Amino acid sequence: MVSRRNFFIITILMSVIFFLCMFINELKDWSNDYEVNAFVTGTAENYPSKVSMYIPDSQKDGRESVQKKAETGAGDEMSYVPRGRVVCIGDPKGELREAAEKWALYTKRDIGGYDSLTSYDKAEQDMGLPEMLVIDSEYIDWDQREEAELLTECVTQGIHLIFATLPEPSVIKRNAQIRELLGIREVEQDETTAAGIHLYSGFLLGGEMVYKAEEEEDEKYQDMELTFPWYSLASGTKVYMKGIPEDEEVEKEDYPVLIWRKSFGSAYVFAVNGGYMQGIPALGLLSAMSSEMYPYEIYPVINAQNIVLAGYPGVADENRAEMDKYYGRSIKYLFQENIWPSIDTTLQDHQIGLTCMAAPQYDYSDQKLPDPEQFRYYMKVLHERSAELGLYGRNMSDTPMDEKLSEDQKFIKETADDYQFASFYAGDMDEEQTEAALGEDVLSSVRTVVRDYDEEDIELIRYMTDHITEQRAVVNGPEYSYSKDFRMRSAATALGYYTLCCDMGRIAYPENAKDTWDELATEFVKNVDAYAQAFQGFAGATAAQCDVKIRSFLALDYTERRTENEVRLQISGTEGPAWFVFRTYKSGIEEVEGGDFEELEDGAYLIEAKRNDLTILLKPVDERFYY
Repeated sequence: MVSRRNFFIITILMSVIFFLCMFINELKDWSNDYEVNAFVTGTAENYPSKVSMYIPDSQKDGRESVQKKAETGAGDEMSYVPRGRVVCIGDPKGELREAAEKWALYTKRDIGGYDSLTSYDKAEQDMGLPEMLVIDSEYIDWDQREEAELLTECVTQGIHLIFATLPEPSVIKRNAQIRELLGIREVEQDETTAAGIHLYSGFLLGGEMVYKAEEEEDEKYQDMELTFPWYSLASGTKVYMKGIPEDEEVEKEDYPVLIWRKSFGSAYVFAVNGGYMQGIPALGLLSAMSSEMYPYEIYPVINAQNIVLAGYPGVADENRAEMDKYYGRSIKYLFQENIWPSIDTTLQDHQIGLTCMAAPQYDYSDQKLPDPEQFRYYMKVLHERSAELGLYGRNMSDTPMDEKLSEDQKFIKETADDYQFASFYAGDMDEEQTEAALGEDVLSSVRTVVRDYDEEDIELIRYMTDHITEQRAVVNGPEYSYSKDFRMRSAATALGYYTLCCDMGRIAYPENAKDTWDELATEFVKNVDAYAQAFQGFAGATAAQCDVKIRSFLALDYTERRTENEVRLQISGTEGPAWFVFRTYKSGIEEVEGGDFEELEDGAYLIEAKRNDLTILLKPVDERFYY
């Protein structure tokens, strides 16, 4: 028999549980302001603008560099070392020159360029030696002995050489001086086709990777360049990437090499066999090679990883016939009951930011209006997950952009009067169309524009206008492939940044069964898991949070100095925290004064600078032999 006291306690407990079950959602609604976008904290004009952006010395117009300030600063007895100058030999308007310029801008280096070695030699006679030459072999006259001798002299002077492309195998065969310079012992075959690619650990961030389809079902992922000359290397070389021959009897040490370096004591010569030094991968390869030139390397990064679901959520009951055909349910239930749980489950174990670019409607001509309650549901869910809600810039009905945005503004006003957007997905809109769209009321608070990956455009981040930034996806779509993986590793190595952008309008308006979520969900999970595990040290960030970090990264300038087991940085141009990747092959980090650090992988660290003076204390050097 239950005593009165126990009965009273049980009644109270049951009442509390009943109250929590019945009113927890009401309490959440009361304590959270879902109808205010937490990522909108003023307009773009309230943030650092293009005028504060770092400019290399060769392009400066009156802006004093941090190096000069350090040299003239009162009471500073430390002499800070400027970063080396880069010179590119190749087409002034070519892809290599563009990649080298972007990399120099991101790493805060000065850069020059010439269309021939002769032009470089004449122009640079009265200037200090550059740190490195980035060379397109097509712009070297290999029949002129003086060209090879000049390159050899550069190495003797301590200038590192990076051959982004190589001369033809026939040229290498007949010229011993070129073979010596490149570290090639012999040309085994003018051309071979490999079964896969082996990327060694310690070069690009993300660790070792084998791009080879071991199973038949994995063959769809193989899209790497697999045909190239087969070279064997001389002594004093170090290999970073190899081809895997079709012939399984070939010993590993005899595999065809793709990326390597030759040591000359005074400097290194790096070589790339094939077309890998192109586009975004060129940025990562240059950063990785620069890190191999010295006992340590430090360079700024953005520190942001983001997934953008463009056109998600959709909240209008449209395209019903196709929805019933492929899914047996409406867009509302597909997005809410199938897609969202899958995305939420995939992301909850990873440190990746999520930005959803809402599509109130896909078709503005079918009279199927968006559902206000459904939109409020996503406002709540995304707010609780610290995800960002932006606006989608496409539609399926070819409705003029100003009309589409006017309809969106009307819907947002009626649904959540105070709601504003910090980010806008422009897709493949050109710059003029995008700027016109940003003039519409519904986008008045937008400060960053997200675009799809474009293989013709290497510029992942920039100022689109004086006040609004632009960030491009590194990978489009949920489908995984080996070249996408290589590109993602390259972007993470160079910038500590990647954005995976999936246009969900394709799922709402599938052209065939391959466009359905049932088919794409597995690929989405594979993509996210692969990148999140490889780069788990970098921070998750939404598009608006990326914007803040991009502005800081573009404005930042710094100098460095090392004494024994201490590296000091002096930072200017930004008031907030800044992030750097520190790579070392001799000693790890013991402590960071003025900031924090986290080990990304063996020999690579992410450093957060919380002050403009930062000191990195290194562990005692472990003396080993290095080429």
